[in-house]
Amino acid sequence: MKEINVRKYISSFLCLAMMTNFFFSGLPIVYAVDSYVAKVINDTAFRTSPDDTKNPDGSNNIISEIDQNTYITIIDGNKISSDICSAGFVKALINGTEGYVCSNDLTNPTDDAYDRPWNSPKKAITGGAKWIASGYISRGQFTSYLKKFNVNPNASSDMFNHQYMENIAAPSSEAATSYKAYLNNNLLSLPLVFNIPVYADDNKEFDNTKYDRPTGNLATIDVLDTVVDQQFEDQLDAQGFPESYKRILRSLHQKYPNWTFIAMHTGVDFTYAVEREKVVGAIQGNTAFYEYSNGSPISSEPGWYRPNFATTAYYMDPRNFLTEKYILQFESLEYSEVYTEEVVQTILNNTFMSDMSIIDNQSYKSIFVEAGKLNNISPVYLASLAKQESGTNGSGATNGLEFTYQGITYSGLFNFFNIGANSSAENPLRQGLVYASGDYCRICGNYTPVEIPGTDITVVPAGNSINNLGLQLVGGYLQGFTLGTDINNLVALDVHVSYNTEGLIKTGTILTFSDGTKYEAVIKGDLTGDGVINSADILRLRQHLLGNNILKGSFLAASDLTGDNTVNSADILKIRQYLLGQTNISQL
Repeated sequence: MKEINVRKYISSFLCLAMMTNFFFSGLPIVYAVDSYVAKVINDTAFRTSPDDTKNPDGSNNIISEIDQNTYITIIDGNKISSDICSAGFVKALINGTEGYVCSNDLTNPTDDAYDRPWNSPKKAITGGAKWIASGYISRGQFTSYLKKFNVNPNASSDMFNHQYMENIAAPSSEAATSYKAYLNNNLLSLPLVFNIPVYADDNKEFDNTKYDRPTGNLATIDVLDTVVDQQFEDQLDAQGFPESYKRILRSLHQKYPNWTFIAMHTGVDFTYAVEREKVVGAIQGNTAFYEYSNGSPISSEPGWYRPNFATTAYYMDPRNFLTEKYILQFESLEYSEVYTEEVVQTILNNTFMSDMSIIDNQSYKSIFVEAGKLNNISPVYLASLAKQESGTNGSGATNGLEFTYQGITYSGLFNFFNIGANSSAENPLRQGLVYASGDYCRICGNYTPVEIPGTDITVVPAGNSINNLGLQLVGGYLQGFTLGTDINNLVALDVHVSYNTEGLIKTGTILTFSDGTKYEAVIKGDLTGDGVINSADILRLRQHLLGNNILKGSFLAASDLTGDNTVNSADILKIRQYLLGQTNISQL
């Protein structure tokens, strides 16, 4: 986004949107910012005019004094030069009165190390990449694995500390996402280098121990016990890989002879590392993964739980992920020219980032490559991380909608990587958005469409339509639908929304808004995606609890009927009571 002035937080008019679906008669959609809120950093005066002229009665033109740390609304950021304000005056609205404030005394986002506020997708992606590169990649946590499990003894931060996320399954999930791009673009044949942690390499007990995932391993590990390439064997020996590693790496070497494997010796016992990590890790998806206390799983935040030893050991043991699909979690995350826009696009296909960022007038694939090059970080990794953190259809951190956190209202903020979203926060996602503001603004952008001359096309922000439909965005999904609602009735309420199914609104129905935003519907109790609640949903929930047919995404969200962020037998009882007419199922 081009800024009119380096001290201006949000331009008066955002860039033209050029998403293919939004061209009409050659006229692009224009989005504008109504106003923004700035923080006063020095006590200053609120004046009737942008100078120090006197009023007719001889008094000065000061309406009132504004205290430091006050937030005020700027309604016109075009700076008016003045002898008494070197940076120029801007027009403000305070308590219903319009006046002028010297911009010298307002927050200056150009001073921020990560270019906050992140009031557009591009600023969030580029600023977030800068944060990740400087905070992790350059500090010795230069693989996806090390960003979660900081076991590099040479990292800047102490081992087992300064970790990017709690989710212990994140490195393998990110690797699987990146693998698709590598496979589709023939990148697996490149001379890739992998830094693989080795624990207690002189501990024979570890060398002979296999750590399994409680509900079944993610991959079958191929091994080769016969030495067929002595030169490669010598390289493994020089690196100090234990035999349990070597028998797997021999097999990979047969298929990918250009790959290089480097042993990162942690110097710590694996059992000790697991014990340290499991108390700062989190996971979701199956009760067999969880650590229990007094018969209940230990919660780390809503919907997430502390993992038990077996689960943590599985995800931490590198030998479980030395396959072509999962080994990318050990690849260096630095920038490479081979990661082109076409490669990045393979990750973004079928996501909310598949086309253009309307606000930035730039394709997402181009934004990720640009951010990667500027910050020496792999754009493939950045795109995979954004997909991991924000989901296929986006989340409350990627739509710029208004929200209230701890009594303060914000809008126009984006955080594609959930940076600053600490799990201990009252609402981690919203705390991350507050971090994205940089404390420079609160209403950082209120995006509304400008009329398109010569057309009768109306494009409105998703938030407007969500309000029209009486819905709420909860956990990245739309909730609040009345059970049994026909989609035709929803279209009558707001014609700017389309649906990928017909008939009843169902769990999993995708709503596409006129600004390109997409969200999935959640109907609490509808676990089969037919728009009704019946005995089939009880059966589906039983299968989930038995681990036979795990619920995911919107269907998992639809299964929490008691509102305790846990899926268990109490939710089955809730459906039974509903079918007997003994209770209702709240859709919010």
